[in-house]
Amino acid sequence: MTESGSSIQSGGGVASIRRSGIVPLVGAGLFVVFCHAWLVVVTRGLTHADAQSFVAVLPLILGLAVPTGLLLLVAARLAAAPVTRLAIGVVVVVGLVLRLIWFGTPPPLEDDFYRYLWDGALVARGLDPYAYPPEAFFGEWTGSAAYAGIAQSAQDVVRKINFPDMRTIYPSVAQAAFAIAHVVMPFEVDGLRLVFLAGEIATLGLIVMMLVRLGQSPLWAVLYWWNPFVAFMMVGIAHVDALIPPFVLGAVLALSRERVLTALVLIGLGAGIKVWPILLAPMVLWPLRQSLVRIAGASVWLGLVLMVAVGPVVFSALRPGSGLSAYASGWSNNNAIYAWMHYGIAGLFGSWETAGRVVRPMLGLATAVIAVAMAVRGDGSLPSLAGRALVIGAATFYLSPAQFPWYAVWFLPLAAVSRNGPLLAASALLPSYYLFYPLWPVDNGTWFFYGTAFIHALPVLGGLLFVWHRGRSPDEHINAPRSTP
Repeated sequence: MTESGSSIQSGGGVASIRRSGIVPLVGAGLFVVFCHAWLVVVTRGLTHADAQSFVAVLPLILGLAVPTGLLLLVAARLAAAPVTRLAIGVVVVVGLVLRLIWFGTPPPLEDDFYRYLWDGALVARGLDPYAYPPEAFFGEWTGSAAYAGIAQSAQDVVRKINFPDMRTIYPSVAQAAFAIAHVVMPFEVDGLRLVFLAGEIATLGLIVMMLVRLGQSPLWAVLYWWNPFVAFMMVGIAHVDALIPPFVLGAVLALSRERVLTALVLIGLGAGIKVWPILLAPMVLWPLRQSLVRIAGASVWLGLVLMVAVGPVVFSALRPGSGLSAYASGWSNNNAIYAWMHYGIAGLFGSWETAGRVVRPMLGLATAVIAVAMAVRGDGSLPSLAGRALVIGAATFYLSPAQFPWYAVWFLPLAAVSRNGPLLAASALLPSYYLFYPLWPVDNGTWFFYGTAFIHALPVLGGLLFVWHRGRSPDEHINAPRSTP
């Protein structure tokens, strides 16, 4: 594709390659691949027990933060290269290598995937993953024979699941993905990686599609596709959040083409991975407000999708031992602002539990208000929709009591499309989360929860405030004309 976006240039010979500006792109690609390969080596076999010292986690933190930060700094130079077939090929191959080199290695410092493996085995055999907590299968299983064979053959997996006393938290679409992974490679993390890699490839395709429609160079996709932080979180340690962006980006694209029902289906399916994409629904429904029939029909349509995508896990939450209920009522991590709010209100009311019942609904209400505010402003153009969806995704993350670093994928793809500097910087700052492991034994993690958890949030929020103070809209860069190399 040329500068005008009408075609892809072709050329041959060394001189042509030099003139094409491909050398900086290749050099940067080799650099991020080398850094990531080093990261794979130095973190191989890293466990929770090993990570009790700063020396043990420092290579992981620096191995993610430094190359990610450098990539963000040089991305404009990379995107300024002419869009040739060779340039597109380099972009695609480098991002694939960043993810493929994790195959065959154990995920460092991670154990969420064991729950994925167990749930996938149950669903693949037509069994209910919400019926029992994993600890029910420790040792000899005396219940249904349908579960017995799986439980006996998968003790190594079941006993490594975190919070085994709680039933699974994952909705139906996530469960379907786990089942596919099990069919491909039973009880293997690489099966999950294959499924999540497919989601990442879909995300790349949608980012490029959005960039082209916005008149931007598709090479800006390096902000996401080459991001070492993203590759590590989504494929390296295998998190199901990798499957959310295709639904969110797809919904935004569909809505920009006035395909309301398609957008609602994609939002509902996205909620079937993690519930938060439902916050995008007001942005879809608000333009229909002039017709009660249309808005009622669209709401029913969304409700039907949600019944399938989210209904089973919500129904499961009505019974004791639900992981979803426990998460919603008590989970918090890596959010120092929330920790101090909770601490202050607990001191005011004299009750830690009361503080939780005050702060959590308050943050949830604030997130809902932002979602509604984004619904009632702007128009149906792609720049406006992408900018508002970015605000909703970022607000959901930064108002969440739990800010695990892999949750950043909720907004990073749209931040890459909009080239929102403060939000993209989150990917270079969130590796500080791994300070949790050496700090946890120190006074039950007090220094982490109330101190170092500020590291990733304050620069981003400060940057956003600066941008807001200067009067820039969330979609400023989307609307900006493309620069000439």
